[in-house]
Amino acid sequence: MTGLRRTAHDTGAIRDRGAPWRVGGVRRVLAVLGLAVAALLVTALPASAHATLTGSNPVGGAALDAAPDRVTLSFSESVSIKSDAIRVLDASGTRVDEGDTRGGGSASEVTVALRGGLGPGTYVVSWRVVSADSHPVGGAFAFGVGGPPDAGAAAAAASGGGGSRAVGVSLGVARLVAFAGAALLVGATFFVGVLWPPGARRSGPARLIAAGWLLSLAGALGMLVFQGPYSAGSGMSDVLSPDPLAVTLDSRYGQLLAIRVLALLLAVPLLRRLSAPAPAGGDAPADGAGRRGLVELAGLGLVLVTTMAMIGHASAGDRVWLATAVMTVHTAAMAIWLGGLCVLGLALLDGSGCGARRTAEVPSGGVGSDVDLLIDPPVAAAWSGELAQVLPRWSRTATIAVALIVLTGTLQTWREIGAFGALFDTTYGRLLLYKLWFVLGMLGLGLLARRWVRRHFQSASAMPVTSLAVTGLRRGVVFEIVVGVAVLAVTSVLVNTIPGRDSYAPPFSRTAIAGPMTVDVEIAPTRTGLQTIHVYTYDPQGRPQRLVEASGELTLPSAGVGPLEVPLTEVTDGHVVAEGVGVPLPGEWQLRFTLRVNDFDQYVTTVFYMVR
Repeated sequence: MTGLRRTAHDTGAIRDRGAPWRVGGVRRVLAVLGLAVAALLVTALPASAHATLTGSNPVGGAALDAAPDRVTLSFSESVSIKSDAIRVLDASGTRVDEGDTRGGGSASEVTVALRGGLGPGTYVVSWRVVSADSHPVGGAFAFGVGGPPDAGAAAAAASGGGGSRAVGVSLGVARLVAFAGAALLVGATFFVGVLWPPGARRSGPARLIAAGWLLSLAGALGMLVFQGPYSAGSGMSDVLSPDPLAVTLDSRYGQLLAIRVLALLLAVPLLRRLSAPAPAGGDAPADGAGRRGLVELAGLGLVLVTTMAMIGHASAGDRVWLATAVMTVHTAAMAIWLGGLCVLGLALLDGSGCGARRTAEVPSGGVGSDVDLLIDPPVAAAWSGELAQVLPRWSRTATIAVALIVLTGTLQTWREIGAFGALFDTTYGRLLLYKLWFVLGMLGLGLLARRWVRRHFQSASAMPVTSLAVTGLRRGVVFEIVVGVAVLAVTSVLVNTIPGRDSYAPPFSRTAIAGPMTVDVEIAPTRTGLQTIHVYTYDPQGRPQRLVEASGELTLPSAGVGPLEVPLTEVTDGHVVAEGVGVPLPGEWQLRFTLRVNDFDQYVTTVFYMVR
C-alpha cells in the first residue's frame, strides 16, 4: 500500500473518521463566511477615491467684480470627464454654463465656458469626474459676482462620489467574482502545469480551471456593465443602457477590461490542449499543451493579473509604475496560493482524482454517518506516490508565494495608508486590519500543513502516510480555502474604499485666548469640502461666556485665497457653530474669529489648521 494503512474490513476500505466533521463543520463555516461576505458587500457604500481638487479659477468663496468667461478646475491626478462634468448654476438653479466640459492644459485640468452677460449674484459650481483609479469623485463650491457668495449655497448643490447602493454593491460582487475566478484560473493552471502535470488530464482540476475561466469572464463583464452607472451616479435602470457602456468602453478602465476578456478568449484553445489526453507513454506537460503552450498561458495569465492591478488604487497617486508592478506580483502570488490550495484540497488530497470511490454507511445508532474511502491497492500506491512528488513541490511554492504576498502587501499598505493613525481611524485602515487577521490565519494553517509535509515526506525518518493523516491535512487545506475566500471578499471591498491616505482627516481641536476669554475650537473633517466648525467660549471663572455677536473668516495665504466668510450661529450660551463651510483647497488655513461680548468689548483670536 506504500504507506497507506488498510482497516480490517474485508472490502479493504480505509475508513475516514473525520468525514462527518468535515461535511458538517465546513458547511457551518461556509454559512458563517457567506453571511460575513454579504455584510461586507451590503454595507460597502459606493466610494470616491484619489483625485482631489487642488485649484480652481475662480476659487471657492471668491467675490468678483465681473463675471468670468469660464470655470477651470485642477486636480491632483488625471481625470476622465463627460460633457456635463461641470455644471454652473445661478441662484435660481438655472444652468449658466455652455454645457461642453473639456480637458484643460493637462490631463488633470478640466474647463467649461460660461454664457455671456452674467449679472451680480451667487453662482454654484458643481462637478463630477472619474479619477484614474476608476472611482467617481465630485463636489461643489460657490463664488460671487459683485459681492461674496451666499453662505451655504454650495452645500445644497454638493455632489459627492456616491450613487445607487444597488449599483455599488453589484459592482463589488462583480469584483469579488473576478478575484475568485482569477485565483482559480491562474492558480489551478499553474498547479497542474508546473507542479502536477498528470493532474491536468483529470476531471477535478479540469473542472476547477473551467470554473475559474467562467468566473473571470463573468466578473469582467459585470464590472464592464456596472461601471457606467456607478461613475454617473445613476441607478440600476441604466445598467443595460448603451450610453454608459459606450462611455466605459471609451475609458482606460473599459479598455483594460476588454483586454482581459480578449486574453480569456485566447486562453481557451491553450487550456483545452492542456487537458488533452497524453500520448501513449507520455506524461510530461510537453505531451499535452507543450512547452510553448505553457509559456503562452503564462503570458496570458500575466495579462490577466496586470489588468487587475491596473484597475484600482495602484493606478493613481505617486510612482504608479512601481505600485502597479507591486500589485501585479501581489495578485499573481495570491492567485497561485489560493488556486493551488483549491487543487490540493478539492482534487489531489480528495483521492477521487486517483480513482478512489466514496460510499456512505449509517451506523446502527442512527446518529451521524461515516464515509469510507475505498481504494484498490494499485490505485493507493499510485496516489501515495503522487503525494510524495507533489506535496514537497507545493510546500516550496507556497512558501515563496506567501513571502511575496507579505512583502508586496506591506509595500502597498505603506503607500495607501500614509499615516499610522489612518490604520485605525479610517474605513480603509480597519478593513485592512481585517484582511491582515484573515491572512495571518491562513499563514498559521499553512505553517501546520508545511510541518505535516516535512514530517511525512522531507525528513530522514518520514512517517507513513495513512488515510487519517491525509484527511487531517485536507481538512486544514479546506479551512485555508475558506479563509482565503474571506480575504478575497475583504479585498473586493477595499478596492471600492477610499484609501486611508486620502480619507484620513482627524478632527482639529485647539484652545486659544481672546482677551479674558478662553476659546475652544473644533473642526471636522479636516479635508477639502464641507466642514463643521464649533466654537466654545468661557469667562475667566470657566463658565460659558455668552456672545452678543460672532463671525469668522477663512484665508489660505499660500494660495492667496480669502477671506471667506464663516457665518456663526448661536447654539447655547458660550457655543456657536458654522455648518457646511466650504473649504475648496488643501493647505494651512487661517481661521480668524471676531467675538463680541457686549456693546463695548470685542476680541479677536486666530488659529491655523491643516486641510488635506
